[in-house]
Amino acid sequence: MSILDTAKRRYSTKHFDPTRKIPEDQMLALEEVVRLSPSSINIQPWHIMVTGSEEGKQKVTQGTEGFYQFNTQKILDASNIMVLCLKTDLGEAHLDALIQKELEDGRYTSEKVMQRAKEVRGWFFNQHANELKDLDSWAIHQIYLALGNLLLAAADMGIDSLPIEGFDKEALSQALNLKEQNLEPVVIVALGYSTEDDFNKALPKSRFAAEDVFTHF
Repeated sequence: MSILDTAKRRYSTKHFDPTRKIPEDQMLALEEVVRLSPSSINIQPWHIMVTGSEEGKQKVTQGTEGFYQFNTQKILDASNIMVLCLKTDLGEAHLDALIQKELEDGRYTSEKVMQRAKEVRGWFFNQHANELKDLDSWAIHQIYLALGNLLLAAADMGIDSLPIEGFDKEALSQALNLKEQNLEPVVIVALGYSTEDDFNKALPKSRFAAEDVFTHF
């Protein structure tokens, strides 16, 4: 299947089959896809909470009580759940750890190259943190790059998915003790296999026409 075929096939699953589970090796592959996702200045501002247990999914549904209860059953019926979180303590320590990891991975050919990378990255980071004052917003943009990779990779593996933004962030944070870990939930992703009667599966995909989306110049 080509990447285009995969994009055409993928849809937001509304009903998951609770009897079907994603094999562990495929979940590990999806985690690796997220880990390898691109981000501006390689900032990687994410941490992912993952569960496939009934207890874990019940905890996640504490964020969908009340107004968001329409998402509860989707989470419970899914095979696995990923909660993509923002690291809220991004700063010098994170940048230093990033530089050190890149050094260990052989990305710098000399001390001079490493120092230059550190300076440029620090300048860019400070622009968002101190000048534009949009650090969290910018970092969340990077998390959505990882989300896109995850959704497409899952579809390529024959795994259905549903990104969920309809949840109470405060309630979910409390359920998973996220604040204590300097994390903030951004998006929940339900993963599994759709039921045969999932109404959204039978509906045609609808997107704006190419001429309304692209301008060639």
